[in-house]
Amino acid sequence: MEIVKLEAYVAKTSLHSRFRKKDNVLSGYLKSVDFPIHIMMYWWLLWIAIATSPLNDFIKPSMAVVVQFLLLITSFFAGHLSMKWLFPLKRYQFVPPFRGLRVGALRVRWVLYFLVGMCLIMLLVSLKLSGAFETNFINYFLRIRQAFAEGGSPTLTGTRLLDVLTKILFFPLSYTVLLVLLAIDLAALRVIFFACLINVVCFAYLWQVNYPFIHLFWFLVFYTLIGAQRRGHYNKKILLAAGLVFVGLIASAANRFGGDLVGGFQHYIVQYHLIGFTYYDQSYLNQTSILHSSSFGRSSLGFLDQILEALLKPFQFGYRSASLETQGFNEASVDIGATEPMYFNAFGTILYSLYRDFKLVGICVGGVIYGAAVTYSRYCSDYSWRAGAAFLMLAAAWMIGMMVSPLEEVYFWFSIITIGLLSIVNRGVHL
Repeated sequence: MEIVKLEAYVAKTSLHSRFRKKDNVLSGYLKSVDFPIHIMMYWWLLWIAIATSPLNDFIKPSMAVVVQFLLLITSFFAGHLSMKWLFPLKRYQFVPPFRGLRVGALRVRWVLYFLVGMCLIMLLVSLKLSGAFETNFINYFLRIRQAFAEGGSPTLTGTRLLDVLTKILFFPLSYTVLLVLLAIDLAALRVIFFACLINVVCFAYLWQVNYPFIHLFWFLVFYTLIGAQRRGHYNKKILLAAGLVFVGLIASAANRFGGDLVGGFQHYIVQYHLIGFTYYDQSYLNQTSILHSSSFGRSSLGFLDQILEALLKPFQFGYRSASLETQGFNEASVDIGATEPMYFNAFGTILYSLYRDFKLVGICVGGVIYGAAVTYSRYCSDYSWRAGAAFLMLAAAWMIGMMVSPLEEVYFWFSIITIGLLSIVNRGVHL
């Protein structure tokens, strides 16, 4: 009898040990340095699977287009593996955890205070001129959405230049400083951090757009994942903040859908992740689409190409940036409903930019470069604030890349350039 009990105890202990081992392996993977990179691929595979399932209310993308999206993910993974092979993680294990941004230096602090404060003042002025403070939320929302529905980009402040600056300077600059602060110790610059958050809210309210909050949500998610790898546990406060941002997105979606919570979630969360696949498919099948007009790398340059257009405009060369050409072409709504008319526009996805550049070669090369850049910045983020900020931007941009191409948005190249400029400000600081 004692032998039977002993055997039962040994079997039970062995079973528990196996379960604990599996739990430890899973927990270790979720807190590993590579998991934030892998989740970027899992996210796309999830929505591709949904896009090809009966859950999709839009026309299902053709097999040729599904293969292209899978090719992008495969190329991304190849870039990730190549960087792991070229720059194995072990070479960084003995590097001291040093972020490098001298937040105690007066020059650095005053530059950050000035940049964020200037953006805050100008965004508040823009809200004032747009009538946001004199109009209740519902009426302001309806006025802005009606202006967009009538076509073109409305002039909110009465000054076209100020409207443009909110998009190409005040928001992307606050966006970049927010990235930098998340890449270092937030405690030293808490005031600037909250000012950046206010700027994000002001810009989103001014133009009645949700993508700043989507970026903020993914910032917090990846910030938490990185922190779990460094500290061995998840930051519950950051997770709570990410949850609040998500609740805010759902509330905003419900408001836009007449107070219908389920309808708002279905329309502004689920469908917005699925539109890009079908929208791209419609452009791919349309031989007259601008998608088939090769831009030879200019689409991926996005904001940089737009700056070139602005610089050449006084000389009347007639130069047009590829990203603005694409935006203009995609202004026309396309019916992508499977059973009933459903018109959408401007959901180009990152694949749109890469294919327009160099067709399938652009997808392969672009995917490899993106995967390599994400991996390198992730591996270096423990001791470099520049790498940490770049990783957060690349990760968030990739996660919403199925809605709109981040390569053609202002914040993408603006962030990279501004991080470089902040490095100059930070160089040689002693005070």
